[in-house]
Amino acid sequence: MNDLKELQSQTQGVHILYVEDNEALRHNAAKLLKKFFHDVDVAADGEEGLKLFKAKHHHIVITDIKMPHMDGMTLSSHIHQIHPETKVIIMSAFDDKELLMRGIELGIFRFLKKPVNVSQLSKVLNAAIVQIKHEQHVKIFQTYLKNIFENQSSMVVLLHDSKIVLANDSFLNFFGFESFEECREHHLDITKYFLAQHGFLYSTNVDALEILKLNPQKLYNVKIADSENKVHHCIVKYQIVPQKEGYGILSFDDVTELNLLQFFAEENASEDDLDVDTETLLDFLDVIARNEAKIELHNYYKGLSITHEGVIEKVSQEALVVKTSFMQQKAIQIEKRTLIVSPALPHALEATSVQKINFEQQRVVLSGLRFVKSSPITRKTIRVVPGEKQTISLFLHEGKYRGDISIEDISLDAVKLKLSSLPAGMEKGTQVTIDIVLELDKKPLIINAQAKFYRKQESKRSFSLVFLFTDIKKSGLIKYITKRQMELIREIKGMQNG
Repeated sequence: MNDLKELQSQTQGVHILYVEDNEALRHNAAKLLKKFFHDVDVAADGEEGLKLFKAKHHHIVITDIKMPHMDGMTLSSHIHQIHPETKVIIMSAFDDKELLMRGIELGIFRFLKKPVNVSQLSKVLNAAIVQIKHEQHVKIFQTYLKNIFENQSSMVVLLHDSKIVLANDSFLNFFGFESFEECREHHLDITKYFLAQHGFLYSTNVDALEILKLNPQKLYNVKIADSENKVHHCIVKYQIVPQKEGYGILSFDDVTELNLLQFFAEENASEDDLDVDTETLLDFLDVIARNEAKIELHNYYKGLSITHEGVIEKVSQEALVVKTSFMQQKAIQIEKRTLIVSPALPHALEATSVQKINFEQQRVVLSGLRFVKSSPITRKTIRVVPGEKQTISLFLHEGKYRGDISIEDISLDAVKLKLSSLPAGMEKGTQVTIDIVLELDKKPLIINAQAKFYRKQESKRSFSLVFLFTDIKKSGLIKYITKRQMELIREIKGMQNG
């Protein structure tokens, strides 16, 4: 009974052909097989069976040995020539060594001696299905491995419904397995071997495999110990196998030699910039490029966040070639820089120089690369550059600032002001009063706020000062920022259409 239940659970998508000249046996066997197989064909002799097989190429053929018009062995010979992978099961009332030897030459899967009981048949069918599934796994693995992964030294596994069904030699050697059968016996859950590390993917608080499945083509950092307990830094990617539901390929690139673990250390997480030598950075980016992994590019157009996915196409000492959308290219052209973000990178990567933009090919050539911790993508609130109609007054120490003043950007929490000179006594934490008049729906929007000085940036002719609001009515400002965002979206879309 257990064999029958196992058989029933495994027969989805398996086509079977039963060939028998005895009408009563044929009827009873077909009735039994249809309880477990969704697709069952029957034939009364070898000629009829061969005709049906040519039309459908069944996965399993069960045939009697002695039949009119064409015997079972001749039928098996034709099937082997047409589709060698088909599992042929021969039924015979006789023990014949010569027949057995011929069957071996033809690749007969099994011989069953009549009369065949249900238990014997179910065991043989189970074995045939296991072999069919395994051959399908091998075929999927071999078909997609070369196309997806150029670096054959990478560890690669084929997953089906989260279980490892095949693995390459690099993977088996890493974990010290002599064969895949040994690996399968361990029921290996690969994500349980991901070690805890700041900025890395591991399964203590999250389902690491689920994150990989939800983000195919993105790269993640993992830390894994090999069979000798040596820790490795690997880049991992999940690739969905097209048109094969439940199947995916997991690949691991070992980047331990780049010595990047130090940049993910928690004690370095607060550093504004990461001092990574150019060669190491380019090697790391080359891993991302070879995997054809998705990255995100971030730009700001008058405070409006412009974010699209991209792919690194080429890495060299001179420049980085990235392919991305037209709108992102326009934002890069305007801002003359961009930020590259990937789960594989320790921080955002800033490209400070744009060498070339090819809108027709959707390519951008970038240089001046450096990791940055502080970047606009870490903002918690939306900032926008206000429209031209604005009036601003700044009061501190019971006096009004008399120089030129304008708003560079504004959010619900802060405002950045451009001043022609630095007010006397302006220190971090200095309390000020700010009066702002903006235009909302062709009417003046008056904002009175208390704020404190946070930081400054100095240029040759002006100062940029950031003030954090401490007391402000936000209802009108919320409406203004929302409206301003819509204006900016229409503006940049107009560039795309124009």
